[in-house]
Amino acid sequence: MELTVREAAALLGKHPRTIRAKIARGDLHAFKREGQWRIPRGTLPLTEPQRQDLQVKAEAVRTAVEAHLPGRTAESRGDRRRSVADLDVFRGGLELLAWVRDAEDLSARTLAGVEAALEVALMALSEGVHHYARHEKRAAFVHARAAFARAAALLLLEAGVPPTEPVHTWLVALEGRLIPATARLVRWSETLPGRRQ
Repeated sequence: MELTVREAAALLGKHPRTIRAKIARGDLHAFKREGQWRIPRGTLPLTEPQRQDLQVKAEAVRTAVEAHLPGRTAESRGDRRRSVADLDVFRGGLELLAWVRDAEDLSARTLAGVEAALEVALMALSEGVHHYARHEKRAAFVHARAAFARAAALLLLEAGVPPTEPVHTWLVALEGRLIPATARLVRWSETLPGRRQ
């Protein structure tokens, strides 16, 4: 994991100027990406109390994430495992993907594009559920929402406005359920403990 100068300073209990000075002297390994210094987390000279504090914070984040994801696929109530299959939006996306795969009313090119966009959205939802860091969860959910929106646009490009069946039903599923539900996941990911990225 890479940290910004500000994040590294917060972890070390130092001022960002001190971190920049350590980088300039070569006392701290860092590299530039998009004009900003990035510091590999494993190279930080953490003291034992700082490492323990990070462990406590990481456990708190893990607990908060688990508390927010319902466990429908768990074998028993005491089982704390989570799955992307627990998300209604994922199951709805799978259902829509099955409809699209069975369709014959649209061109093969459009159906292939819609199928690909839905697969990207479902993969991104899975990544979002399984990412640990809040900013990575958010980015994955934003990507899923964009892929669902792409599928809707591809459908409208061929079917036109107003769309006929089955495109109308598919658009209702996309724009009425899947895209709003994915937006709620984006907002939920922003409420998780941790620093905003």
